[in-house]
Amino acid sequence: MIEIQPGRRNREVYLSVDQLGTRTAQGIRAGFFELGKDLRQTANKEILRKPKKGRTYVVRGPAGRRRRHVASAPGETHANLRGTLRRSMGWRVQGASSMEFGYGVGYRAKPAPDYAGYVEDGTRDMAPRPSLGNAVKATERNAELHFQNGIIRALRQ
Repeated sequence: MIEIQPGRRNREVYLSVDQLGTRTAQGIRAGFFELGKDLRQTANKEILRKPKKGRTYVVRGPAGRRRRHVASAPGETHANLRGTLRRSMGWRVQGASSMEFGYGVGYRAKPAPDYAGYVEDGTRDMAPRPSLGNAVKATERNAELHFQNGIIRALRQ
């Protein structure tokens, strides 16, 4: 309950109540930005994490050298071979109402390769490797904290 008494900083109370909606929207937007950074960092860490549990292949590098590559197992975050798919991951905040996270999304992300959907969703012959979905599941608990911290910081300004 807010109690307003004559002559006691009434103007400041009215200004802060008047700015409540704007500041809350700024805090939500800041929470989306922190969540986007967290999602991308979590996904990158899981993509680069070794060892993976899939098949082992012999692949040729750019110089023609042969090396072993361990692929990901079904349901596991995809294994990094060249990094094209990993570098295409990004996010975009749209006001205080939504955030988009995916391949080829955002101003820093590279264009999504043609096979991005096949890796994430799978095909008839290959089970999905849901890298984006796994990142969302891993950061689900942090999302509330990102929004809470963003709104508190915005209201204290």
